[in-house]
Amino acid sequence: MNDVYDYDSDLLNPRKAGDSLEGTILDPVYHDDIRVAAWVSTALILSCALLTKKGQNILATASLVFFGWQYSATPLRLKEVPIIDSISNGLIVLVTLFVGFTLGGASVVDVPSKDYAMALACVGVHALGAVVDVDVDVIAGQKTIATFLGKTLTAVFAASTFTVGVASEGYTSVFGAYLAGGLVITIPPVFNVGWAHMSFKAVVYWTVLMVIVWFGAQAKNVVSKARKIH
Repeated sequence: MNDVYDYDSDLLNPRKAGDSLEGTILDPVYHDDIRVAAWVSTALILSCALLTKKGQNILATASLVFFGWQYSATPLRLKEVPIIDSISNGLIVLVTLFVGFTLGGASVVDVPSKDYAMALACVGVHALGAVVDVDVDVIAGQKTIATFLGKTLTAVFAASTFTVGVASEGYTSVFGAYLAGGLVITIPPVFNVGWAHMSFKAVVYWTVLMVIVWFGAQAKNVVSKARKIH
């Protein structure tokens, strides 16, 4: 739905000119199909949550659907509310984690601190992306954290989210290494915003790489435990 609601502004954005991790432009011929798919998937997701009969899971799922829609859609369109635009991105990640924990029977209070650090890192990545898009957003008349704070302050904000993460989680674990690497990557734009686009791409690819590493580490642990049992 984000590509549907952002179609006009995406036409002005050089980052959306090709097929990459940074996105592309969705042809209007597919917009109606996307809307139908979004409504159908929303109904299915909420129905599945209701079937769990778990109050916290139902609430978490409903919150995820709400933020997922209202990030781009009217009336709230959170992505055009400065600062809230980045925070809402982190909330979407955090609420997604809540859905998983509550589905397994745990409570949202059981969510470990590293998951909050992950959500905060996502806030920072979004803010850095806003720095990259600020000139286009100004032309399109869109308000974002970067149009509100300016490029440099937003870059400082982005780097600070990773700083907080490293301070709280350390850097010796796989996740800690991800945060530390993210901090190193997001520091250059603080001193020269001309590095923002390169840093943004680097942190996206760094995230993908570390997700693969994390899954590899988890798989290794599972195999190791299985061998001990047998």
